[in-house]
Amino acid sequence: MEIHSLQELQTADRMSLAFGPHGLGSALSPESAAEFQQLRIAECELAAEVADGTRRSFERLKRVFAYGVLCYDVYTLIDDHALLMREQALRDRFVQWCHGSLTFEDAAGSASVTEPVTSYRDVHTLCESLKKRAARARAKEVPQQWKLRVGGELIAFNGTLFGLRNWARCAGLLRGRRSRGIEAVQSTLRNDVAHPVGFQGGTPVDAALTLHDLAEFINQLWGRPTPGGRLYPAPVPREIAVIAWNDDGRVQITDARSLREGEDTEGLSHVLARAVFLPGTRTEDAHWMEFDARFETTQYPMDYLWGPGTRSAALAWWEREQPQGDTVDPLDRVLLVREHDGEIYPPMRTEVAAGLNSLEREGSWHTVRADFPIDAYGHVRGLTDREADHARRPGDCRACSVYVLGSGSHRQAVDAAETALGTIRPVQPPPVRVPHSLHWPNRF
Repeated sequence: MEIHSLQELQTADRMSLAFGPHGLGSALSPESAAEFQQLRIAECELAAEVADGTRRSFERLKRVFAYGVLCYDVYTLIDDHALLMREQALRDRFVQWCHGSLTFEDAAGSASVTEPVTSYRDVHTLCESLKKRAARARAKEVPQQWKLRVGGELIAFNGTLFGLRNWARCAGLLRGRRSRGIEAVQSTLRNDVAHPVGFQGGTPVDAALTLHDLAEFINQLWGRPTPGGRLYPAPVPREIAVIAWNDDGRVQITDARSLREGEDTEGLSHVLARAVFLPGTRTEDAHWMEFDARFETTQYPMDYLWGPGTRSAALAWWEREQPQGDTVDPLDRVLLVREHDGEIYPPMRTEVAAGLNSLEREGSWHTVRADFPIDAYGHVRGLTDREADHARRPGDCRACSVYVLGSGSHRQAVDAAETALGTIRPVQPPPVRVPHSLHWPNRF
């Protein structure tokens, strides 16, 4: 082993200096690189409720990350350890959730076991004990399968990372449909770290992203979604916006306060809607131009309020009614998709689908839980390429990021939505849409 002097150990690694605010390029100064890399993870903060063990482990990763400027290999070590740490966070949260005891039941309903637990070591010991008990029962040709009681459900749980992820989802601690797939990928990456084959290396970009994802994951486990988050975003604010367009293809969206400026323009139509209106931010709705009052064609939920009409009429309604903004959770939306006469319609929110007339209810319907309308649409469009019985079976779709709630007639689809959401109040918005849709069939 080569022994380095203290001065050599304090010298910046040239590979670390190559990563700057604009990507790979000319080397930063050591001082600028140290500041830049620390700023990359400065906003990775954990909620106050997070268990002390998880918090201290995470803060250690943040401290060590700064030393990557001196040794490029630190970034790989950070990336690897952050993947491993997800299991520690799940274990700490599981022990808190237990409140001192765990209940397992035989799937056949013939037996129940409740044991005290004060640490995850107790949990692991109990799981091993039940595993041996089930093996002895099988030797006597008595089938036995122990499952964990989580609220009103019984789930398979053996104390492994997979079991912990399954528990966290069933307990409602993790949310989002796309994030579920990312959790599976990150678990696979974690297994590659725990059981390595060959040498591998990472970059400061990889390590910083993994730390950000880990912070979101931990905070979500303790009930704190991340504002502007990539995986578990907090509810986003909606404001009153006005969408205006003309026959020449010009479309714009502005804050409703802009109605007080300017004059009526011939041929210009205005619609008022409650929308996610955050220009230049990560949560800006990239598909507002496809707004449709009856179908879900935008990235985030948009509520039709008034229109179309002139600017002065829109201003008069807005000032008279004084509608207010709100917040909306962009994840786990319940959407209904209709198939009829070989056509797949864009998704609908449940209250709109419940308010359709008898003619519009014809065809086959699919009720799914999805983060974005395009996910629900893509799931139904792909049904013809999959086995029909599996793709329509309630539960997580193995081919995409939606959760299937039900399929069948319109009544069956609405019933499935009511089971998931509770009572639904039907609404009947007018057939108003911005006529310049780029991604959805123009006939809608």
